[in-house]
Amino acid sequence: MRGLSVLLVVLFHTQIAPFGYLGVDIFFVISGFLITGLIATQLEQSRFSFWEFYYRRAKRLLPTAYVVIALTTIAAPFFLSDVGLGDFRSQVLGALTFTGNIVLWNQAAYFGESAETKPLLHFWSLAVEEQYYLLLPAFLALAPKRWRLTAVSLLLVASLALCLYVAIRHPYAAFYLMPTRFWEIAIGSFGALLPASARVAAKFAALRLPALALILLIPIGLGSQNPIVDAALVCLATLILLLSPSRDNVAVRSMARIGDISYSLYLVHWPVLVYVRAAWLAEPPALAIYAAVAFSVVASLVLHRFVEKPFRQGFFASRGRMASGLLAATVLLGFASSVGIGAAESRVGFSESQRINYGLARACDFTSGSPPQAIPEACQTTDRPELLVWGDSFAMALVPGLAKTIGEAGLAQLTMSGCFPAIGVAAFKRIASPSFAEDCIRFNDSVLGILKNRPEIKTVVISSPFDAPDSKDFMLLKRRDRTFTEVDTSVDGAVEGIKSLIEAVRALGRRVVVVAPPPVAGFDIGDCLERKVRGNLMLGRHSDCQIYVTDYRRMRSRTLELLNQVAVKADVEVVSYHDFLCDDTKCRTEIDGKSLYRDSGHLSYEGSEIIAQKTRLAERLVRAAR
Repeated sequence: MRGLSVLLVVLFHTQIAPFGYLGVDIFFVISGFLITGLIATQLEQSRFSFWEFYYRRAKRLLPTAYVVIALTTIAAPFFLSDVGLGDFRSQVLGALTFTGNIVLWNQAAYFGESAETKPLLHFWSLAVEEQYYLLLPAFLALAPKRWRLTAVSLLLVASLALCLYVAIRHPYAAFYLMPTRFWEIAIGSFGALLPASARVAAKFAALRLPALALILLIPIGLGSQNPIVDAALVCLATLILLLSPSRDNVAVRSMARIGDISYSLYLVHWPVLVYVRAAWLAEPPALAIYAAVAFSVVASLVLHRFVEKPFRQGFFASRGRMASGLLAATVLLGFASSVGIGAAESRVGFSESQRINYGLARACDFTSGSPPQAIPEACQTTDRPELLVWGDSFAMALVPGLAKTIGEAGLAQLTMSGCFPAIGVAAFKRIASPSFAEDCIRFNDSVLGILKNRPEIKTVVISSPFDAPDSKDFMLLKRRDRTFTEVDTSVDGAVEGIKSLIEAVRALGRRVVVVAPPPVAGFDIGDCLERKVRGNLMLGRHSDCQIYVTDYRRMRSRTLELLNQVAVKADVEVVSYHDFLCDDTKCRTEIDGKSLYRDSGHLSYEGSEIIAQKTRLAERLVRAAR
């Protein structure tokens, strides 16, 4: 089972199995089953020791993890940007203190570095398990034996209900935090506490093949597409297999050999893939990915043979020496990583140039559930601004340059990350709840209401990447007569929503202009420019950090079509950066040595100001508005 679960995770991380992340759920059930069974047995035999339990857990898990953390830290300066190094320092401290899931939850904001750039991302699952282990022994030791199964069942149901509730409102919290993941490990604990019965085992044996089919088919995309439902099915199927009588054949023995190195392979493969992808900037060729996996397998065999196995079997004769050695290693790793990463960070100021571009202020990025009732003082440059910037994070990125060049006319900013400007329609990710889209629709309604009460605003600039409507990863939420309906994304549906916004603004006697997103590429432009200056390893066709016009037009073909339709159907001018930044083949990503982008698409503060000044963007927008 361990071998199967780690294979699913590796296949997912190589983008072969679309739902292979469910392998982690299998790990959770196995851990709950084994650890609960171990503790319960020792309690019944009156030989359980808290010291012995935690000592064995530390001896089993920490040496291999520490070797991987140390090697990953040594390699980090050669592959990560300043921002990535700052995040990595926090990941190391989280891994050492078993709070990696909390660290990664805090790093998983809208503007956070993508998962593919976090070398210790996978330590979140180890943190969840360790947090469970901190509570489980005391719970089993204090609970009377006859109530253990009932109590675990109640906690399991409570955790699952909490997960369903939180997933709608805070999906990152539901993914990373122990209380909303508790139910998966508790399924294993439930199985371990079930009374042994040959009759029950025979019934489970009859379900063995269907359970195995579930585990094999759901991760390749044949499940319900709902991550919680699929996780629940996989967890139940795992429990059935754990409770079924074991069989011995070539396939089982082969998978068991992979299971032997599963812990080392789980730890090693992800940082290797992160660094390979970092070197290529975009998705590497298949051969590079396969080579990374092969290297990970070899490294795992070495780790298992020379680190994991010797420590587990008692490499140190003295428990005191072992415990003090692990404590010293923890302190040393934490100190060395902080000092080493700090010394490796650039002195050129990339962290400053690539900071999140909120526009006028961070307070101007309105969050879900809190639509604005008025324009905050921090979100306008004068008391009576004549221009309003309305949209999402791409609209925020416009603001610094416009604020510097708008003059006495002044501007106001009303923006919400991920919420493109439209009336009665919004986009949301398929794996998430539509509640964000409802909040987005309400946000845009609120902006329209504010605009009614601010007659001094004469021009409205709307901006967005306008890419969600052409992505298969998104759904559209449409409002009709106070009811919300989920529909597949379509250019036509998005065009109607944007057109409705433009018509509503014009009905108030204001003029409107649309700003197209800047050219983009399939890699992080800001990171690429920094890595080029630092002399880091860069491979592949994007190593010059340029945007190729053919790639850009191919990637954003439907977005460009959407904007063309908006221009015609809403009779609005769409202002583009293309003429200024691009020639027939390439688009510039830096001017006078300054990066125009902070990531793969958003303008940096400096980039926004440079473009606005060199193109006289504020004057151009006012003239183009109608």
